[in-house]
Amino acid sequence: MDITIIMIVGAVFIGIFALPNLIYVIKTKNTNSVNLPMYIIFIFACSMFSIYGLGMILDHSLKDGLASGLPLMISNLFCVCTAAFTLFMKCRNMIRAKRAGLTELEYWDLKQQKAKRSTK
Repeated sequence: MDITIIMIVGAVFIGIFALPNLIYVIKTKNTNSVNLPMYIIFIFACSMFSIYGLGMILDHSLKDGLASGLPLMISNLFCVCTAAFTLFMKCRNMIRAKRAGLTELEYWDLKQQKAKRSTK
């Protein structure tokens, strides 16, 4: 099997890795389950792989630099964007909770209670 096909398949799965959590956060605005250090490390790792992919594209000594580097770079940039948005939502909720003098979980519970009262 051609290594480029394996890389593209891997890139697609890396690209969809963070989507379920991102969709959940967008729908519910709940970031309690988001692990802050994990997302910071994930963004860093994906950024490094994107830079590596760019290096493969720009390295003219590689035979298939563009074919190998482009899927790697695009998928990891997509991951950086999805994870950065989730991280932004997490930080925003943490700041709002801190301003209210609550933990993030208490802030979320209070927000849910207010939403239930407003729908009655």
